Amino acid sequence: MSSSPDPSTTPGALPWDDPGFELDPYPWYERVQAHTPVYWDPLGFYVVTKYDDVMTYGKHRAMSVEPGWDSAGPWKIARNTIIGRDDPDHMRLRRLTNKWFTPKMVREWVTTAVQATNDVLDTTDGHTVDGWHDLAVIPTHRTMCRVLQFPDHEYALVKKLMGQTMPMLGAIPRAGTRDTAGAAFGAVAEHVNQLLADKRAHPGDGLADALLAAADRGEMSDEEMLATVLIFYGLGHLDVGYVIASGLHVFATKPDVYQAFREESSIRDAVVNEIIRYDPPELSFYRTTLEDITIRGVDIAAGSTIRFMIGAANRDPDYFDQPQVFDIHRPPEHSRNLSFGLGPHSCAGQVISRAETLAVLSTIADRYREIELAEPVAMDNTDFSRHFTRLALRLIP
Repeated sequence: MSSSPDPSTTPGALPWDDPGFELDPYPWYERVQAHTPVYWDPLGFYVVTKYDDVMTYGKHRAMSVEPGWDSAGPWKIARNTIIGRDDPDHMRLRRLTNKWFTPKMVREWVTTAVQATNDVLDTTDGHTVDGWHDLAVIPTHRTMCRVLQFPDHEYALVKKLMGQTMPMLGAIPRAGTRDTAGAAFGAVAEHVNQLLADKRAHPGDGLADALLAAADRGEMSDEEMLATVLIFYGLGHLDVGYVIASGLHVFATKPDVYQAFREESSIRDAVVNEIIRYDPPELSFYRTTLEDITIRGVDIAAGSTIRFMIGAANRDPDYFDQPQVFDIHRPPEHSRNLSFGLGPHSCAGQVISRAETLAVLSTIADRYREIELAEPVAMDNTDFSRHFTRLALRLIP
């Protein structure tokens, strides 16, 4: 692969599989927004990068999430969940899980995240800690297992397997990633099937029990039930874990932000919101047009695929003042980011994700005076999503 092009002198298409772009896509986003905010990519989809366009057309009635899943490899299982269904199926499936993530329920669930974080910290005082595995994956996986009422000790296995499924979602997947992802997803599905079999033998009152009962009542198919449980179990740590780890990275590299977070509890929600805006775990989402539509003068025919760039929209200078700056004092009217999606397909887990992030970061802030990087950060990003593989930190009491 050739060396990375210079984003300041490279107009036009985004270089999806370029290592420099995968590491830090934001200079390219800025360039494309200024010159070609809506364009046709030779890979077969339109790219939309401006905040107002993503906000308006990402939830437009002409957009569908249903076509295209047959080409998603093992991820096509998501077509049997709220991720891959339009209304009325989308709302039918969403109603079956909504009541498990009300603010009242979430306050109870995050006590597990706090306990898990303290458990880790109690055994790592004075030692280097992995902010990704120890402080992001473990607390969030244990929390989702409590919601599902599953055993919570397989966090390392789930982290490994789901980490192997994500690279194939890039626009130009690396060689071998599709086969690796298929094997990994198959292993997760086999594990979840065993957990569900154990549930049937020893029923409880968790979300997994409720979904099994809904399938028995005919309110969802067996395929929908399995896919929904698998997505919650497999992804329960992934995006929210990235947000937590990203926040810890911010705290280690911007000590003034960490001090403000520690000393002013009233701004903690704003800090979490800025972490989510500044570096979201997933950088885009796809939709298929059901009718002809025109965006910023570009005519897009029915049946076309559009890639809406969340990461670019979150740093649009026409909406956010100094978007490349991490600013915890953004006014509420100009702090709304799109990291958890928008409209009917906004993330069903965003309430618990925000709460878990706040709980874990607050638990750490209440115990430690400083956070430092102990070694260079290790990541495995694609053009679609961002992933830490190691975030070695020193926590200073």
